[in-house]
Amino acid sequence: MAERKEDIRLKKIRDSGGKLYSISRLNTMNQCPYQAYLKYVKKEEEKNKGIYGILGGTVHDCIEECIHGTKELKDIKIAIQQELNDIELFGIEFPKDRNGNTTIRDNWVSNMLRFSDEFNIPTGKIATEKLLIYQLDDKHYMMGYADAIKRNEDGSVWLIDWKSSSKYTGKHILEAGRQLIIYKLALEKMGYKVSRCSWCMMKYCETSWTLKNGKTKTKVTEWRNLIKDMSSNIEKSLSDLGYDEVDIEIMIDEGTQKNSWLVFPQEIQDKFTTKVYYQDYEITEDLIEETLDYIKSIINKFETYGECEAAYKSCNVEKESFFCNALCGYGGKTGQCKYYVDFCNQFEKEDKNEDLF
Repeated sequence: MAERKEDIRLKKIRDSGGKLYSISRLNTMNQCPYQAYLKYVKKEEEKNKGIYGILGGTVHDCIEECIHGTKELKDIKIAIQQELNDIELFGIEFPKDRNGNTTIRDNWVSNMLRFSDEFNIPTGKIATEKLLIYQLDDKHYMMGYADAIKRNEDGSVWLIDWKSSSKYTGKHILEAGRQLIIYKLALEKMGYKVSRCSWCMMKYCETSWTLKNGKTKTKVTEWRNLIKDMSSNIEKSLSDLGYDEVDIEIMIDEGTQKNSWLVFPQEIQDKFTTKVYYQDYEITEDLIEETLDYIKSIINKFETYGECEAAYKSCNVEKESFFCNALCGYGGKTGQCKYYVDFCNQFEKEDKNEDLF
């Protein structure tokens, strides 16, 4: 992403003695205190260039340019393909699957290229990368840059966050939702009514169709598995239209291979509607309270630990080895995280000493 110039509002807060925090900063502390120490206290450069951050940033920037008319939607696919070529030249790789194969890469690329073909910008006026500030108390402020804020016809706004990661489930919904909550609180403080908060989950699509009883049913799938995951629903619809089992099997096999609705009769194409998946987040008073408690707790840790390196313990490296290797800016092969270096050295030592017989 392009480097941002400091907003005068942030400078004013700092000059007055206020302390600024972001959800990403607090999440770093929560994920791994030692990573937070290296990044926010020692201010050390991150040398482990995470592939997901690079590619996600590329797509994010291109969508923003499409919204403002400086690029066309077709440029999203071009940007992804160009970035994939560039990172390959620099030796930056996707993690391998458990068998050492490129399944993770292949799946991500397949999903994102299909997204680039299907994505349309929501209609209406959209502001991007807007700085939002929420004052916690006399001294502390939360800040962040909202990916997109769409103004609705009734004057309310729709808050959108672009995501090229997996859709959120379980505790990850709570963790990711804290950022949307802070943005919502900031917007409401500015006088806006926030009608909807969503993550645009770019790897996923949502297919809807009408049942015989008139109710609408929806199903969320990855783009790469669209027809495969919808096959049972398609099969039933084809059967209801009078097609025999052989013809149905042939159509579904071809549709799955091509991952396309176009191989099916027009009645099927008209029945099923597939679009980009926006995962909505319903914000309640309980969730707001949880977020504010979380924020105060992590801020307290930062201000208690200060500059004392020993206070910033590492995460459980053995349990979080994927994070340390692939996602942490100080992990991987950089040698910046002493805890991960020790873990790798110990693992290598144990591997060498293992007696196969």
